[in-house]
Amino acid sequence: MVIMDKTDFFFNSIDVLISHVVNFLDNPTPLKVQKSLYFLWAFYAATYGNIDYQEKTDFSDQEKYPRSLFEADFEAWSYGPVINSVFAEYHKTNGFEGVSDKYVESEISDKNEKEVWSFIDDLLTQINKVNDFGLVERSHQDSAWRNAYKEGQRHCKMDADEIKRDYVNYVNEQSKI
Repeated sequence: MVIMDKTDFFFNSIDVLISHVVNFLDNPTPLKVQKSLYFLWAFYAATYGNIDYQEKTDFSDQEKYPRSLFEADFEAWSYGPVINSVFAEYHKTNGFEGVSDKYVESEISDKNEKEVWSFIDDLLTQINKVNDFGLVERSHQDSAWRNAYKEGQRHCKMDADEIKRDYVNYVNEQSKI
């Protein structure tokens, strides 16, 4: 399973996350799976991936969370952010049919790892309630997508740092009292 002492990525391979997303969602369309990966990456980057361990906080003395959920390679497509390699892999293999969940909760003993899986499930619960085009509309609000997307062009790379900035700002705005 995932070990929390990595500094870069929670998932070295995105396949475990994809299998969990596909099995968690009620209707795992390719579009909904892609948007789920995007929102999971973005919100993780803005929260766990944005912890300043140099600053004296409750997080200072504990095991560090990886900086990213997985390696981000998002492209701005007309229906929002997409990971082309995921699209290509699952497009050629008849979608997500027959994908089994590789996540086994009982195999996880690390507190931080459990916390990240709880975060993933909580966000997927919210995503599950939104239809595909509601997710598209929401992703189109992000400046990282708007700045990268070029009508009629394919494979417009999105800047991971810009995605993170968008969501750090979003999380900060939402957490104001």
